[in-house]
Amino acid sequence: MATPPEPTESPQPTAAGAGPADPAPAEPSGSPAASLRPSTGDTHPPLPVVLLDEDFVAVSKPSGLLVHRDEHHPSAAAALQTVRDQLGRHLYPFHRLDRATSGLLLFGFSRAAAAALQESLAAADAHKDYLALLRWPGSTRELPDTWLCDRPLHDEKDVAREARTEFTLLERFSHCALVRCRLFTGRYHQIRRHANHSGRHVLGDTTHGKGRINAAFRSRYGLTRLFLHLEHIRMRHPRSGEPLELCDPLPAELALVLARLRAEPPQIGAVDSGPGESP
Repeated sequence: MATPPEPTESPQPTAAGAGPADPAPAEPSGSPAASLRPSTGDTHPPLPVVLLDEDFVAVSKPSGLLVHRDEHHPSAAAALQTVRDQLGRHLYPFHRLDRATSGLLLFGFSRAAAAALQESLAAADAHKDYLALLRWPGSTRELPDTWLCDRPLHDEKDVAREARTEFTLLERFSHCALVRCRLFTGRYHQIRRHANHSGRHVLGDTTHGKGRINAAFRSRYGLTRLFLHLEHIRMRHPRSGEPLELCDPLPAELALVLARLRAEPPQIGAVDSGPGESP
């Protein structure tokens, strides 16, 4: 079985049975398989454990926490060191979440386990479902409630790579909508870039979104972070082959934003530019 690559919102292994993922950046020596030496950098409170298996662990990563340290953040708090310290075990990452994204994060307890997990997540019957709050209806009003974006995305070497994301409307509000995002490839910022290409950017996205709309949602609904969360993973257990489902509900700060949106009365002729703005 192949040794998994070092870790790179998009998972690093190929998602849901399509083309290869972008290569991950190089890791500092000793970082990928987290050493049991005491951490010397910043620390973070223990993370909630979603599933503790003999071969791997699934945790809930909060927004703002790195998956692993890198050359740009050599002493920052990171999930890899945090979970290693709370479990007292070596960890092998094989997929990642962007720092601003929250949700399910898995680590293997050995290279073989990480490779098997990567293979399971790359299978055609595996799914990773994110929840996102998107600008709605956005600038591309002819899009249906379920659509596929397959626009190629350029990697850090400016090479166009195949990319596919499926978006499905779950709940619509006056200026935005809760959408399920399913990845079929694992490109850098894939959901965020495809949402932006679709004219329906992820709210709270300071890189691919619109500052004035983000500011309006921050002021009115208290959205102070990227609204993107890896809620659900379905795959086969890498050892038994039995179906395995993992779920991490929306964190409190995102659930509160939805509660505030649901408390608002429906508006006739809702605009897509942002709350309190002209269409």
